[in-house]
Amino acid sequence: MTSLFKHASYAEDQPNSHAILYLHVIRAAAMAGSFGSLLTAPLSLLVSRYRYATPFTVSSSLSRLLIHSGRGLVIGAILGVVATTGRMVGKEEIEWQDRAWRLQENKGEEDTDIVAFNAAVTGSIIGGFSARRGQLSGLSIRGGVLGGAGLGMASGVGYMISTFTKGRQPV
Repeated sequence: MTSLFKHASYAEDQPNSHAILYLHVIRAAAMAGSFGSLLTAPLSLLVSRYRYATPFTVSSSLSRLLIHSGRGLVIGAILGVVATTGRMVGKEEIEWQDRAWRLQENKGEEDTDIVAFNAAVTGSIIGGFSARRGQLSGLSIRGGVLGGAGLGMASGVGYMISTFTKGRQPV
């Protein structure tokens, strides 16, 4: 968030604290929602294989993963807004400023933001081009872009895990 918003020296002087906190929680929740697709997509493939005898193909499996990833991204983002609103309702401005200031001070959060956003952009470009070329069975370009962004965001979870196992705590 430090690249998007000015970081004040003191928490009391933190501008845009509401936007910083909302964007952080939306990013984290979208990342978690799209990471959940790595579990739900294979499970839905197994269910469809069992119920309808649908064969596995690379194209259908990847399409299913991108669909679930896009849904997880959107649902996670919506839940992030709801969670932030629910948690911060009735809080004073200094509490918003303090939380936003601490987020901007955290180097691990800044690194996770950069990795997640860059991976989301890269994933959306790859997903969009793959859908446009017809490599994904039955997936629109919009679905490819959204699903690719979701898979990119999910890679941020992998980054957080890798930094945690190296001894640095990202959050």
